[in-house]
Order: sequence, then C-alpha cells, then structure tokens
Amino acid sequence: MAVPTAPGAEAAAARVVGRLVADIEGELDALVARIVERIRDEIPDFRRLPVEALQRAVRGNVARALAALRDLRPPTPEELERAAEIGRERAEQGLTVDAVLHAYRISVTAVWSRFGELARERGADVASVLAFSETLWLWADAVMDIVGAAHRQVELQLAREEQQHRDAFVLALLMGTIDAADLRRDSAAFGLDPECDYIPFRARSTHGEGAPPLPSRVALALAGDRGLVTALDHDLIGIAARPPVPIPEVAAGIGPPARLAALPGAFALASRALQTALAFGQEGVFALSDLSIRPAILADDALGDAFVSRYLEPLGALGRLGADLEATLRAWFEHGMRIDDTARRLHMHPNTLRHRLNRFEEATGANLRHPTDLIELWWALERRRLGAESR
Repeated sequence: MAVPTAPGAEAAAARVVGRLVADIEGELDALVARIVERIRDEIPDFRRLPVEALQRAVRGNVARALAALRDLRPPTPEELERAAEIGRERAEQGLTVDAVLHAYRISVTAVWSRFGELARERGADVASVLAFSETLWLWADAVMDIVGAAHRQVELQLAREEQQHRDAFVLALLMGTIDAADLRRDSAAFGLDPECDYIPFRARSTHGEGAPPLPSRVALALAGDRGLVTALDHDLIGIAARPPVPIPEVAAGIGPPARLAALPGAFALASRALQTALAFGQEGVFALSDLSIRPAILADDALGDAFVSRYLEPLGALGRLGADLEATLRAWFEHGMRIDDTARRLHMHPNTLRHRLNRFEEATGANLRHPTDLIELWWALERRRLGAESR
C-alpha cells in the first residue's frame, strides 16, 4: 500500500530519488563488479558463464532497474520483454530457474543496500526512501515473474524435445533403424554403456485394446534406474538393465540380454513373447522359454488346425457327449493329468473319468499314454480355445 503524501511531496520525493539514483549510476562499474562477485560466489552454476558475459548482463539489468527507479515507474513492456529474453537464454544455458531468480535477488538487494547507504549520507527523508523501496520491489516482482515464466516455458520445451529425441532413439534402437554413428552418439547421451547387455521388453495392459495407456509409473518400473522406455501404439517398449518385475494387470514380453547393436533381434523375441502371453491370457513377465510351445501354437495355424481335425473334430459326431469329453480333457490337463484331482474338480468318480478318457481314445484313435499324442491333443485344445476367443 502506498504511503499517503501531501501535495507536492511526491514530486519532491522523485527529485531526491532521482539524485540518489544518479549517484548510483555514477559508480555502476563498482556496483556491477560486487554483484557479479557475489553471484559467482553464491551460485556455482553461474561460474560456467564467462565473467564478461555475466557482467554485461548484470549491467543491463541494473541499468534498466535504475532507469525505472529514477522516474518511480514500473517496468515498460520493452523492459519486460528484455527480462523474458534473459529468462529464455538462461534456460537454454542450463541454469535452473531458482539459480536465475537468486541472481536477480542479489542484484536487487545490492541496489537497495547502496541506495540506503547514500540516503543516510545525504539525509534523505523517509518519504523518498519509501518511494524508492516501493518502486524497487514492485519492479523486481514484475521482472522476476516474467523471467521465471519465460524460463519455465523454455524448460518445458527443452524437456519435450529431449523426450522426443529419447523416444525416437529407443524406437530406432529396438527396430534396428539407427546407424552405427548415431548409436554411439545417442547411447552416450542417454547414459547407456555399449559394453553392457540390456534386456528388451514390450508390455501391455491385460485389459484389452480398449484399456487406457499404461501409466508412467508402470513405464518407470519396467525400465528401472538405467533403462529407457517409450510408447508404441498400445504398448510400452524399452530396455532395462535387469529383468522387469511383474506388475499386476500387465503382461510383458522380454528378450534375451544383448548388446546395443544386437537388440533388434532380441526385441523381436520380446514382442513375440508378449503376443503369446496376451493370447493365452497370461499376466506377468515372460521370455519365450517361459511359454512352453505356446508361441508355436499361436504362430503355426496350419499345424494347429491339423491337430484340431485329428483329435477334436471326431468328437462332434458324438453330440453332447463329445462336448463333455472335450471339457473333461481340458480339466484333466489343467490338473496335471491327475485322475483324482480332476475327478474332484468335475465332481465325478475317478472311474467315470477313466471311462471318459477311454471313450475319447476309442473315438479318435489317440493313445493318452503316448507323449506325442498328449502334446498334439493339448495343442489342439489350445488352438480351438484361441479360435473361439478371436471370434
């Protein structure tokens, strides 16, 4: 709140302030030198800037502040735009917004301190000191707001550009579309060790295509501390230094550990593992070796159809009994081909179960004591289930 003044007091205060500001301008070089020294002492990041460049910037800032203080006015649009330019420049130089605003506070405090010293020496009245103080801090607030906003705008833009660069790198790395020179440069930029093996992964929600994208916490958990991850369609793809841990409601396929240049082949195996896990309703983290022969069941349609024709289509002629036999076989496999456990699950006598298995053998010519027939039958059952789910 402004201090009430008598008629003519504002003009008198402006004259006093103008004379004191002129005195400060006369010793601007010494004031700038003190400010620069303190900035470099208190804010180590500013030591990366050439001293001459920092001196020029501080001189410009202080000169613009003094010009406004001489007339007891707020900053002009042109002065605010120059402040915004400085904020953008400092962001591009990698200085944090906190460091930049700290430097401004050092400059403003130095100007205020020197004015107070001169005011005491010259016997300036209270009204003049209050007018200067109010103008200085209003000016500082306006300028620092602009600097901070401009700095954050550039920070966000730089972060978006870096993320886009990282996403493009991860995609090119896993798809094999990056050349050797770019691989060396970008892997170093993103902190990857060319002498280390990385595990490629591909993950998706188990809730199907209509599910929302997996959240960032899942992406971070999959990649770990030293990994990289990006989005591809409905999936998260990336590399990790260690196998990802299982995450509820997420299926992830992983490939074998590989050096950077060999990751595309390993990622293809991770993609196949994910496709298989999703097709069979699996949740967790899977390599191809964890999925038994399911990847072959999913990929080899002709062979799967042949096994269906061999072991399941003959049951169709048995009507309802054929459907009961197929359900019985599924339960038998699910319970490890253990007669007693399966019979309990189906609420029937073990001998009834044995009779059904014998009836299946009679209808199809299969021998459930032969490993080959067992594998082919299980393949046929899984193939039919996949076909039913895809309809």
